[in-house]
Amino acid sequence: MSEQIDTVVRFHDVSRLVELKRCVFSLIGQSYRPLNIILTTQRFSENDVYEARQALAPLIDEEEGVTLSVVNWDQAEPQDARSELLNLGLLAARGRYLAFLDYDDVLYPEAYELLVSRLKESTAAIAFAAVRIMRLDVYERYLYTTEEIVPVFRGVALIDLLRNNFCPLHSYVIDRQQMAGGPILFDTTMTMQEDYDWLLRLCARYTSDFSLVKTRIGDYYYKTDGSNTVPTAGVITDKEQTKLDSVITAIEVQRRMTIVSETVQRTLGITEPSETATIRDVIDRVKNGV
Repeated sequence: MSEQIDTVVRFHDVSRLVELKRCVFSLIGQSYRPLNIILTTQRFSENDVYEARQALAPLIDEEEGVTLSVVNWDQAEPQDARSELLNLGLLAARGRYLAFLDYDDVLYPEAYELLVSRLKESTAAIAFAAVRIMRLDVYERYLYTTEEIVPVFRGVALIDLLRNNFCPLHSYVIDRQQMAGGPILFDTTMTMQEDYDWLLRLCARYTSDFSLVKTRIGDYYYKTDGSNTVPTAGVITDKEQTKLDSVITAIEVQRRMTIVSETVQRTLGITEPSETATIRDVIDRVKNGV
């Protein structure tokens, strides 16, 4: 029998149940079982939680091998609790495998089966694939996918990821059994690129597999209603640019502080790893062929 995969789904606005149902529908369609969906909500009332459960019940009830749990962040701070929601789900996970999927994105039916197979074959802690970027028109009662967007997520290997993020939150699955050092938590002070900051720390410590990096397993949506965290319309305000610049700076600080394990260094072709090498050191060594 297969071992359970826990998928953490962040959901912060009960008015967006149309998108949540589409997201969960894509999870129900997974060929992999058993699957536990951990829905993490942001300051939902009891009625909001009930409404979300009722909306998902027709999809999940009596679906063999699928369970649903709801964990609510009820603290007043931080106002934007996106990283807290990820940590809630991460700490609630009990299965061997762990994945993430935001309420407004989707996966293809074979996604988890492919990624779990790679984890078993490679014995890596995390396996990556690819997702399409699609433009999405959002209406009150329905969603309309219009076109594929030229990829902005460019990269094929770990060294590319260390340089710049090209792996969206739902493009990978983690084998918790390989994480002997315990879970790495998301930085709750970050409200942008929190997933990349986390990936840097994870992939610096544990081995990763990119064999499926050209295989598409889902869709990432650029929504025309402007509700994506990062502006997708090609226009960015001064305030947004200032915030983005501060995040870029924080990410670089992370590169200069985070130690890369000697095991990971060897996977990057470094034959004489250093126990004090940071991500920035490793990037520079690979670039210079050292």
